[in-house]
Amino acid sequence: MLLPALLASLLANLPGADVDHAADDRAIFARLEKATAELAEGGKSPLTAAQRLDQCKRAQTTKVAFRAPAKETLGGEETYRRAAAAAVLIGSAYKCDKCTRWHNSLASGVVVDPDGVVATNHHVAAGPTGEAMGVLTADGRFFPVTEVLAANKDRDVALLRVAAKGLAALPLREDAGAGAPIYCYSHPANSFGCLSEGVVARYCRLPGERNGAVFMQITADYARGSSGGPILDREGNLIGLVSSTSPVYYDSPAGAKDGKAAAPNLQMVRHNCVTARAIRELVAR
Repeated sequence: MLLPALLASLLANLPGADVDHAADDRAIFARLEKATAELAEGGKSPLTAAQRLDQCKRAQTTKVAFRAPAKETLGGEETYRRAAAAAVLIGSAYKCDKCTRWHNSLASGVVVDPDGVVATNHHVAAGPTGEAMGVLTADGRFFPVTEVLAANKDRDVALLRVAAKGLAALPLREDAGAGAPIYCYSHPANSFGCLSEGVVARYCRLPGERNGAVFMQITADYARGSSGGPILDREGNLIGLVSSTSPVYYDSPAGAKDGKAAAPNLQMVRHNCVTARAIRELVAR
């Protein structure tokens, strides 16, 4: 755990938390891109792409100690600060076929064990093109990903190890029911550190590529780049992770394919999230 003085300093200087600490999105993302590019270019990554993909086949780990759920209700401002302190921005360096520069695919994640364990999505951990992967904390520290501890494709969840100790971490709570008030903290569309609010809409089984795995649906908004972002209850506990969205149209718009084309008859968007139970069950008891 962070020492109290260090935690207080971190919470007081979080990008985006107040008018005196406005987030500089370009600077934040440039820092992450530079750090991951240096890992990839110099062959310094402690985890190769092939190793990372192979480790995504691990079903469980024993190397995680979750924090017990918190009981005290927090206000919105304190929830933001707790979420931001524990959340990370995940970058994966890759090269396109049009230039020689390193680019970054971006996602979100959250620390669940102070000794460097980050929860995120399987589709983030198993991204096929990334040559080097690392995380950036809200206070600007960069840590390479050293290991995929465990992952589950159907549930779209993974636990990563980073080379760090004493990180701020969120406690885990499994029993948030439908109707419970929640917050979502993530980095949508290159916008660092955004908080949205809603409720747990329901729990359901998703067909198709998820093979009937149970997901939590929420009403809080998020967008691309949010994958792996934490869903919190009013006590600041982690109750899930952003996973995907699925739009609902009144009818199929002309030219639409698999619901991906923008159309005036879009009615709503379902927000599908990894459950806290799916996170916990990556760890053998």
